[in-house]
Amino acid sequence: MREAGLSAIIVAVIVALLLLLVSNQQLLNLGGSAVDGNLMVELISPVEGDWVESTLTVEVETTGYATDTTLVLVINGEIKGSDTASGTEHTFELDLNRYDDGSGAPVELEIFARAEGVTSRTATVTALYPRQMTDDTAEDIQPEWNSIGDMLVFKSARGLETGLFEIYTIPREGGTPTQIPTEREYHGYPHLSPTGTHVVFNSWVYSDDGSRQMDIFTADVESGETIQVTADPAFDDSGRWSPDGNSIIFYSKRDGTMDLWKVTVNAIGEPAGSPEKLVGTPAREHCGRWSFDGEMIVYESDEGGNNDLWLVGANGGETTKITFDEYPDGYPGWAPDGAHIVYNSIRDENGDLWILSLENSAMQRLTSHAAMDAHPTWSADGRFIAFHSDRAGNSDIWVVEVPPLDGVAGFSTMAVSSAFGGFSSGSLALVAIAAGMLFGKVEWVRRSE
Repeated sequence: MREAGLSAIIVAVIVALLLLLVSNQQLLNLGGSAVDGNLMVELISPVEGDWVESTLTVEVETTGYATDTTLVLVINGEIKGSDTASGTEHTFELDLNRYDDGSGAPVELEIFARAEGVTSRTATVTALYPRQMTDDTAEDIQPEWNSIGDMLVFKSARGLETGLFEIYTIPREGGTPTQIPTEREYHGYPHLSPTGTHVVFNSWVYSDDGSRQMDIFTADVESGETIQVTADPAFDDSGRWSPDGNSIIFYSKRDGTMDLWKVTVNAIGEPAGSPEKLVGTPAREHCGRWSFDGEMIVYESDEGGNNDLWLVGANGGETTKITFDEYPDGYPGWAPDGAHIVYNSIRDENGDLWILSLENSAMQRLTSHAAMDAHPTWSADGRFIAFHSDRAGNSDIWVVEVPPLDGVAGFSTMAVSSAFGGFSSGSLALVAIAAGMLFGKVEWVRRSE
């Protein structure tokens, strides 16, 4: 009885502390102010920990100042803006390009406002500088890193008839793209083998009667010698080579609905058996992507009505839903640490990139541009994420350097979900519930096939 009472007290204390943390976090997110008598300076935005790009809007509110008092905005110790403090609301628009040293590396900015000795809270944000890798009047889309992260492969319509694409590579440092030869005319969703000697892609196959079907192919990147991996009247698309080189996943309608499949292959992509279904429901499962260790696959599914992200093991079986918002989430890609997923999501009528922590469902916005950013892919060293975007007026390949994830609020190392196992005690479960209030929605759905 004494031990039970002590456990209850410990649980109550832990929950109370976490609720206090929640309260403090909510106050920070709402903004921070400094008050001196009747004088107040409050920094409304940005929010602590934001990643920002292009232009930053800073909002400040003041109370109690006379018309001859000046409000100043301070960034990294230097005054970067001023206004008459007598007004209530103040907005500053900052061009973040002035802080770019040309390397594209993220830059931390410490921001606060001050008027007549009263200083607001300080918000630290990180400015990001996406770098344009290709610049062509035709579409350059669907980038993917090679296994060591020093080269990107993508498809391009440059110099081709409408509706046709060829495969190109470009070094991480940039330069002139190099075409990969194949024996096909159309190419979609290219991905290099772990050795980099072959590429997998999908292509149309035409019959004598004019009908066509989409199948999976591989090709030697030097000779262009091409092998047909699948041959089915249904639609096979988006092939991805496993990290060990022994299999290729793809999605297919061969059973009537769009499902996730896997086929065993040899080193050059020749099939060594019949395709097997990994995930199959009445919903659409597609765009599967391997984790770097080859143990897990992340994919899209519209089960439940909205396009969300799910996980499944390399051999199929139990599936786990990992996004739950009302926005369409798609084109997921793994971080090399296996603990984060990057994906694109259409919110505010434009598409941006987001990073999700698999440990606690915390989310961080990566890009914030009025353009459509999509199809992200993470480099093997974890430093860069490539994507395609029309932010320069046409769909091109871009790369952004990613700040350290251990500095992101909510990206904790404490696993608070039960996605891959239960809690060892009721006390830990209560900690997880309270932590969920702090970190956001922590909810997982598990399903066994």
